[in-house]
Amino acid sequence: MKMTLLNKTFVSALFVSLAFVFSVQNVAAYDSAKQGISIERLNSMTQRMQTFIDDGRLVGMSTMVARNGEIVHFSQQGLRDRENNLPMTDDTVFRIYSMTKPITAVAALTLWEQGKFQMHDPIAKYIPEFADLKVYVSGEGDGMIVEDAKQSIRIIDLFLHTAGFSYGFTDSELDKRYQQSFQTMQAMATDEIIAELASLPLNHQPGTQWHYGVNTDVIGFLVERITGKKLGDYMQEVIFEPLGMLDTGFFVRPENLKRFAEVYGPGEKGETALMTAEPLGDFLTDPVSHNGGGGLVSTMQDYFVFAQMLLNKGEFNGVRILGKKTVEYMTSNHLAGNLVPFSPTEPGMGHGLAMSVVVDTTGMKNLGSVGTYGWAGAASTMFRIDPEEQLIIIAMTQFIPSGFHPYQDDFNNTVYQAIVK
Repeated sequence: MKMTLLNKTFVSALFVSLAFVFSVQNVAAYDSAKQGISIERLNSMTQRMQTFIDDGRLVGMSTMVARNGEIVHFSQQGLRDRENNLPMTDDTVFRIYSMTKPITAVAALTLWEQGKFQMHDPIAKYIPEFADLKVYVSGEGDGMIVEDAKQSIRIIDLFLHTAGFSYGFTDSELDKRYQQSFQTMQAMATDEIIAELASLPLNHQPGTQWHYGVNTDVIGFLVERITGKKLGDYMQEVIFEPLGMLDTGFFVRPENLKRFAEVYGPGEKGETALMTAEPLGDFLTDPVSHNGGGGLVSTMQDYFVFAQMLLNKGEFNGVRILGKKTVEYMTSNHLAGNLVPFSPTEPGMGHGLAMSVVVDTTGMKNLGSVGTYGWAGAASTMFRIDPEEQLIIIAMTQFIPSGFHPYQDDFNNTVYQAIVK
């Protein structure tokens, strides 16, 4: 009997999942020294992470380290739900927020490989609503002064955050406009969101500055316009099912709710408090619009598979998602020299497609290698991939805002100090 496409997908996903489970189950017995990692030195990382839990800054976390394709560390500490005393587990489901961005980028790149768009195409070619955009000059409210965009937003500008869109993170007059719009966008359909974004002035002339904003969300809209499918459905078809990422999606399936971590933030008195109004909703139902910039939930297992696929230049366990040169393009710096580093707080950092990339280690604040790439999420999740060291590090907790308790620096450095050969 011939195997159907659906059956092939299921078998592929099952194979990937079983391979991962086998790997994880054998972590304790695996000799990390064979991969040049000192388990004794790596233990200092676990101990350091525990201090963030012991002093009440974080409720719980999960950490993973892999080298040369082998998991050498995978542990859980603390709780996923403090109020119900539920422990962090190896299959806890997390809000990954902006760690969604590289996945959205990969989804788009599968279309780029097919010739469905070119990087320097104007986004208005595919989403006409983004033609004739305005750029903020000065003023506020109804008296805001704007000028015409001198050039179109190119698709590459969206990948690099040089398009001019904002996230409304500051108290600038323009960001106040974005904040007002975001309050209503959550319940809007994709076409309504596009129309609202097109009505807002850009923060700067396209291609001239780096400014973090809803650019990857627009990449997600591009995927939907080209494919005629909802973003999550396309991701399921070309990424999640082939790789066996069974717990990743734009909402938590009912059968997985018992594994869904709570999210915390700073309370009125500085304590760690349960959040009751989290960004992007409660993730309990399929949203009207899929947020390609920050809407996914996932697990450590799933994100490791995705990260290993990137480190393997587009392939994992015989399943190829992207070509080798495509991944190299994605993970290379594309910012002009005058825009590097992309942020004053990120010395040595350039930017690839939806991720930062190390271009100079001499000015870096942390240990690493040239070519290391990755990103983080609003609830304090993070991942980094170091091709030179064949290293993947992932940490997931649930505390908003990211960086409020800066465990990521300690995590990064205590992992790197464990590399002995």
